[in-house]
Amino acid sequence: MKQAIHFTEMSKSYNEDELVQFLKTIFSVNRFGKPVVTNNHVLYEAYQLLSDIPLHIKEEILYTRFYKDNEKRYKELIARWMIELPGGTFNMGNHKEAKYLYCGEEPLHEVYLSPYKIMSIPVSTSLYKEFDPDYQSAPQNYPATSITWYDSFMFAIWCNTDLPTEAEWEYAAKGGKNHHYPIDEHSLIDYAWFSDNSGGKLHVIGQKKQNNYGLYDINGNVWEWCLDTYNSNYYSKTASHNPVNINDGENRVCRGGSFHSFIDMCRNNFRHHEPASFHAYDLGFRLVKHEGGEIQ
Repeated sequence: MKQAIHFTEMSKSYNEDELVQFLKTIFSVNRFGKPVVTNNHVLYEAYQLLSDIPLHIKEEILYTRFYKDNEKRYKELIARWMIELPGGTFNMGNHKEAKYLYCGEEPLHEVYLSPYKIMSIPVSTSLYKEFDPDYQSAPQNYPATSITWYDSFMFAIWCNTDLPTEAEWEYAAKGGKNHHYPIDEHSLIDYAWFSDNSGGKLHVIGQKKQNNYGLYDINGNVWEWCLDTYNSNYYSKTASHNPVNINDGENRVCRGGSFHSFIDMCRNNFRHHEPASFHAYDLGFRLVKHEGGEIQ
């Protein structure tokens, strides 16, 4: 993390030509086709600097490492897991009289989302290894874990997708209805691995029931990174149309609970957060696809 911060400060002293050459080096591959830089925090910091670079130069810099064949990778690796959601209006957050109510969950507010696609499963170990052949975690049919937010963000670019916004995640988890649980509190055990039934361990993807939208493991098993920066007061000032909170804050939202979590943490309204550089054996992610292009 300190290296990434140093890298960002150092880049400010470059003129545009020097910055372009520097970024070309960051995103380059060697003569064997292997990436020169593999630290996704550094890559993310470099990606942010590209916003100040003309679009055609940005595309040139990212082409070999990320853009070349990224739609092909999406179609071959990700598309078969995608479910199309209709979007529309739903109630996000929680009301003051709720049985469980934690910091950042209120007020209950109406949100409109455009249609989008979301993976029916979290990204698996086998999928993530396509991006990082040296990645080692659980076996291939398990969720990819020990993934930082930076890792998930750069993986999404690599396969022409996005991380879900916090609103997109909650809408998908609610399955088209404004439930606090996939069906209700007592049936969560049929849909999720959590502290009551997991035996304290990670489980193979897709062993529990799908929610009303056909999503597996949206609750429990692993926490899932969202695109948003966490702000406990965000719901009081959020936009009503396709909201997303993107700023320079360190903590990023993660949702859904995990195999370690108590039942109240697996609610669709529960908001958790960790530093973007944090990784753990019960933290993973899933992806969304916006037909209009990147949300970033």
